[in-house]
Amino acid sequence: MKVKHKHLITSIKNPRTFVISGNTGKIKPITILGEIISLVTDTFSIDIGQIFPVKKRNYKVNSIQSKVVGSTITYEVSSAALNKSSLFVFPMLGGERRLFMFEELFINCFIGTKKHKDHIVLLYRFCGDSTFLKFEQALSQFSTFVESYDPSPEYVVFVFRIPKDHIQNFKKFKEGKYSELDITYKTKILEFHNFNLQGDLAQILFKSENRRLRLEEQLNVKLPVAAELHSIINLEEEIFNPYVYINKKRD
Repeated sequence: MKVKHKHLITSIKNPRTFVISGNTGKIKPITILGEIISLVTDTFSIDIGQIFPVKKRNYKVNSIQSKVVGSTITYEVSSAALNKSSLFVFPMLGGERRLFMFEELFINCFIGTKKHKDHIVLLYRFCGDSTFLKFEQALSQFSTFVESYDPSPEYVVFVFRIPKDHIQNFKKFKEGKYSELDITYKTKILEFHNFNLQGDLAQILFKSENRRLRLEEQLNVKLPVAAELHSIINLEEEIFNPYVYINKKRD
């Protein structure tokens, strides 16, 4: 799905991110301390905090990254990256990514909202076609389902209790003890995301020696053998906040 703005093309990468390509030499990036805060063209600008439309989707702009593809610069404009809850907690609901419309409409997973503490919370883009309506009905039949609501006309939030057989795994996740998740669930995480045993996530879950040595070199520190090989969660990223993903500013 692409939209042309004169010599520029905006295309959707995923529900969180769109890409600007084409004659990007026409774009003037504005930076502060090395971070891009605005992209300025002759006809429009994209600014951090802005809500920018691409086709029928609105994106809350929280991150702008430049990428070099061949000899051409492209820009990835994003509401958010996939957070830790999406990697480590989402699989607790069971099933497969494709059944959860992960690539099509899923935005992020959270471990709570202002109203619901210690729950599994899924944020989706709303879609009015029959497939999504059936998907909503299917989620409402989960034994752990609590409620769904629309934080805006374009989004849907689904809230679930933590499955009883994953209460300890959930606690370990919140403590940043990824290697202490039970072995069966570690395997489930890798299968859910279609990751192999040589990938970064598996190296975190199983405390790969190679990853530990690589981190020591990158951080210029000596890590204890017992140290976890991934940072502990930042609750601001793992608790759903509509002002991050949807709303332009607080009223």
